[in-house]
Amino acid sequence: MVVSTNTRVESLATSGIHQIPKEYIRSQDELKTITNIFDDQNDENAPQLPTIDLSGIRSNDPETRRKCRDELTRAATEWGFMHLVNHGIPGDVIDRVKAAGEGFFGQPVEEKEKYSNDIASGKRQGYGSKLANNACGQLEWEDYFFHLVFPRRNAI
Repeated sequence: MVVSTNTRVESLATSGIHQIPKEYIRSQDELKTITNIFDDQNDENAPQLPTIDLSGIRSNDPETRRKCRDELTRAATEWGFMHLVNHGIPGDVIDRVKAAGEGFFGQPVEEKEKYSNDIASGKRQGYGSKLANNACGQLEWEDYFFHLVFPRRNAI
C-alpha cells in the first residue's frame, strides 16, 4: 500500500485497514533501541528526559538566568523537548489547553480539515500530518496542530 501525501493518520487508522502500511513499520534494529521510559526513569545509565527549572529564568542574578537559558538551549538542541517545572503557568490554564486539544482532535476529520495548514503556500500554522520520513526511512505516525505564539506578530 502506498500512502498518499495528503492522508491523515486518523483517516488511515479508521479506514478499515487490517495491517499497518510498511512505510510506518520500524526495522528490527531500530525496535531494539526503543526502551520503556518507565523502566528507564530509575536507571541512572539510561538517557533521562531533561527537567528544566524555569524559576531561574526570572532570577535577578544574571549567572542564574544564563545557566537556565543554557539548560533550555541544550535540552532543545540535544533532545528537542523537555519537562519544564516552576514555569508559572496556572494549572487551570494547562487543563484548558489540554481540553481544547482533546476537543479539537475529537472532531471529525472533515471539521479539522477546515483548519489545515499548507506548508507549500507558506501557511505553516494549522492542522497537519507528519508524513516526513524519519532517519530510518519510516513515516512518522502523527497528526498535529501547529500554532505559533511567539513572537506575537506570528500568532494567529
